[in-house]
Amino acid sequence: MPEVKWQFRKMSPAEKNHESVEREFFQEENINVRLVREVIQNSLDAALSKERPPGSGAASPVRVRFSLAGIANPLPEARAAEYFAGLDPHLRTLNDPDNDIHDRLERGSLVSGGVPYIVVEDDRTRGLNGDWRQFDDSPDNPAQGNDFYWFFRNTGRSGKGATDNGSWGLGKWVFPDASHISTCLALTRRSTDNDLLLMGMAVLNKHTIDGQRYPPDGYFAELDGEGLQLPLLYSNPEHAPFIRQCMADFDLRFRRANSGLSIIIPFPRFGSGAAGDELDKEGLLASVVRNYFYPIISGQLEVIVDGGDGAPPAALSESTIDDYLTDLKLGDTAEHSAQSYRKLFRMCREIDTLPAGECINLSQPPRNDPGYVHYEELVARRDTYAAGQLLAFRVETDVQRKGADPESTGFDLYLQRDDSLPAGHDYYVRGTLSIPGMDYIERYRARALLVVRETESLAAMLRDSEPPAHNTWRLHVDRVAKRWVAAPRRIDAVRSAPSRLLGILEAPQEGLQKDALADIFFWDGKWGEDIQPDEPKVDDPKLRERRRDYNPGKRTERPTPPPPDFTVEQVSTQDSGGFRVKLPADSGETGPLTARLQVAYVVPRGNPLKHYQAQDFRLHGPETPDLPQPLAVAVAGGSYDPGTAGNELLLTIDDPANFALSVQGFDPRRDVHIRVERAVAVAAAEEV
Repeated sequence: MPEVKWQFRKMSPAEKNHESVEREFFQEENINVRLVREVIQNSLDAALSKERPPGSGAASPVRVRFSLAGIANPLPEARAAEYFAGLDPHLRTLNDPDNDIHDRLERGSLVSGGVPYIVVEDDRTRGLNGDWRQFDDSPDNPAQGNDFYWFFRNTGRSGKGATDNGSWGLGKWVFPDASHISTCLALTRRSTDNDLLLMGMAVLNKHTIDGQRYPPDGYFAELDGEGLQLPLLYSNPEHAPFIRQCMADFDLRFRRANSGLSIIIPFPRFGSGAAGDELDKEGLLASVVRNYFYPIISGQLEVIVDGGDGAPPAALSESTIDDYLTDLKLGDTAEHSAQSYRKLFRMCREIDTLPAGECINLSQPPRNDPGYVHYEELVARRDTYAAGQLLAFRVETDVQRKGADPESTGFDLYLQRDDSLPAGHDYYVRGTLSIPGMDYIERYRARALLVVRETESLAAMLRDSEPPAHNTWRLHVDRVAKRWVAAPRRIDAVRSAPSRLLGILEAPQEGLQKDALADIFFWDGKWGEDIQPDEPKVDDPKLRERRRDYNPGKRTERPTPPPPDFTVEQVSTQDSGGFRVKLPADSGETGPLTARLQVAYVVPRGNPLKHYQAQDFRLHGPETPDLPQPLAVAVAGGSYDPGTAGNELLLTIDDPANFALSVQGFDPRRDVHIRVERAVAVAAAEEV
């Protein structure tokens, strides 16, 4: 076989240096979540069932397999050497001296002692179809349907269609991210020609060897005469034995006959990373349940997780997913407890059995307003809701792309009261992907499931509103503004629909209950002037006891609260919200002073500052494609520095009498929570 090794292109003097920044887009997720979400998302997008003609019967579910068996049983050094030829000199320039990889290289070779690995592969998918020679796309040379091209030859660009889950072209980064050496090998069997292709991908940093610069990206491949990296082909007799050996070495079970994609991740991040940033069987299973319960229960997905621990592999399907709930650490909140998911799964199965006539059709998204067109119809359902019966809604709306007419679309919403809940549990699904960063019904004791089918135009707009991690629906992002008309209002109407419906269904108590707060506030025995003389007094044991214990002489006068350190005033326009922070005019303060400002949007329940997300707004930070531009901040009589979070500023006040800090650019339709804390004087801080 011709020489196949890891290839890194030499950079010319005119090229700009750049580093890989993909990790910045997934910082809120641990490695198990990143891997599970992106792998299964891509596999479901590539499902063979999407190519079936309508009415052709039920399709077999996509299968995804995670195998950690190669950690306990590494590939022997003699076999591993062929897969990592040419990589050592590039890794020597990058690794920390304390890293195990560096120690291996110092001992002689990366593969010394064998190579641990994990395998991720899918089945009943189409594999990486398309021309593997294509290296660019243009109107004259489009790359539609060329999965190989989009996987290997693009970053931050996607060829996915409107009905797919992914859209940023960054998800494939999770494969090298899961490796201590930031590499992976990909073996694909294509549905179009049944050929097997093998190629490797590395995402390192820009590095220099003997004065020669190399870019971050490298490939395990052959080179053609023009330097293009080419995969190994099973249809090439010279390559076929090596590919067969690869399938045997790494135990690739799905590629022996079926189309799909298998990924080999060498030196996985297992057992040596920070807490929460290590691959493990339990973490993978919990991530599968939390993020893909809906396609599993609806029969679109099956997931196998082999921990390599001698125990039988876990196989999650529609009929077995409940069996794995008890032993999993699904999260720290009641919403992500095994009990809550068990009830959610029961709800999902009940949805499938609901007669079509029981679905309530709403011609527009709900508003908790007596003028809403369906308000009386919903009020009539209060008893049904209060009894804990499942309510199903089909909510119609419309979306409009720039330069096009409005399109009718909608979503499905399911609500069920559950008085055992301390706070509401809501789940949002777009296509087959759960959107976990959403929490809007905490004030209600109910369970909500909102589903936007992947074929809906609404799904395309919501996908554009999501960051690369696809974990929330944001109102104000450039991608949405460039592609859609009046999108923020429509997105807000969708994500707040469960809360607004529950506001109508949870009937307020009628009449005046004079003793409703008797267990909180006591009565001193004096009737107010609003009580008529002939009205009977409330004779309640609790009130009698509180009256007996009440002694006005024991009352302690409340101290007069000190004047506020700062004053905050609203400075808003029709299109932009804002505020100004000042010191009181009579404060008598002398500078310099220090303070900390924290800002967040008000949330229905809980501490707004704990619910802050960088996708809401930022007071500072570099420009990035997936986050909003920093808001306009101006200061007089002092200065400010960025805080540790995007919603925090550290203030230095030199001239208290003339100090004023203004922030402008908030969503004018949302309330803003502002917290300003005094700190020690600068001089005192320096003494400490």
